[in-house]
Amino acid sequence: MESMIHDMAERLFRDHVTHRMREDAASGQCPEALWTQIEEAGLTMALAPEDAGGFGVPPAEALGLVRIVGAHGLPLPLAETLIANAVLAAANMALPGGRLTIAEGEALRLERRGKKIHASGHLTLVPFARWANRIVTIGVLDGVDHVLSLPVKDLIVDPAQDFAGMPRDDIELDYTLTETDVTPLPRPVGGMRGLGALIRSLATTGAMETILKMSVQYANDRVQFGRPIGRFQAIQHNLATMAGETAASRTAAEMAAGSYDTPAFALAVAAAKARAGEAAEKVGALAHQIHGAIGYTQEHALHHFTKRIWGWRDEFGTELDWTRELGRAALSSPHDTFWHFITDSAAKGTQA
Repeated sequence: MESMIHDMAERLFRDHVTHRMREDAASGQCPEALWTQIEEAGLTMALAPEDAGGFGVPPAEALGLVRIVGAHGLPLPLAETLIANAVLAAANMALPGGRLTIAEGEALRLERRGKKIHASGHLTLVPFARWANRIVTIGVLDGVDHVLSLPVKDLIVDPAQDFAGMPRDDIELDYTLTETDVTPLPRPVGGMRGLGALIRSLATTGAMETILKMSVQYANDRVQFGRPIGRFQAIQHNLATMAGETAASRTAAEMAAGSYDTPAFALAVAAAKARAGEAAEKVGALAHQIHGAIGYTQEHALHHFTKRIWGWRDEFGTELDWTRELGRAALSSPHDTFWHFITDSAAKGTQA
């Protein structure tokens, strides 16, 4: 099943996600036709449980789609929709279909007004908000986590964008929720920051794999001083560094995906997001050094990927935020040595 889902996504994105599409999306054009094909293929439901209409595959396999999203620079919220549907299903809420996105809801204020629940506050840098039908987030009411499904058409959207030109919109919320818009969360799901960090880690890994392939190809094609620049030791060293950073990030991201919905998730996603952020800085910089001036041009595809990984570094927590989480967990650990903390955390799933 993993091969079937991944192969389907690879074929679909390879055939339809072009340089022109990424350029058009960066200028504000949502690729509606491609989204229709993504939904018809059922990819948006891959992470939802089978009884909610999902594929019934292990979460790590479903989350593998996010790495493919990053590898193709897909300018649509498939990764966010996967998470949103999974969170809605965990709260036994209806899955509305369409494009969904997610946001951190810690800044929201929920209060009871008679029999209704009112939500107010701001959501910042919400991915693809203006292109989404609903925003899924988690807020706290009476000390209990509640899942909110917010209709974008009823909200005030302040458009903005990230480095790559993708929508990152601010939302002003002053909205009375209907019964179908809000439900108590029966069990923890990892928090919106953690879930967002997971998909950014996986997407960053996929994008860095594409950046590495582009750099290897360019180094083999570009001739200087009578030979391909890839034969120069300095270029080989840069490519080796990029390969190592990318491989380490993929390992950490896949470990986090494998720990989805388990007690090990908090630490695994903290390590994955921190590792991906570190790698993104190095891989992007080295790729542009190898490509030289051509890599900075609008016509070349490299910038679509480097801008994405640099923007994703700061979303859903920076590497500084997540390394602090790891540090707090290590300092509060009952283990005598740091090595025992690491090995026991990996085996038993110590919470951060």
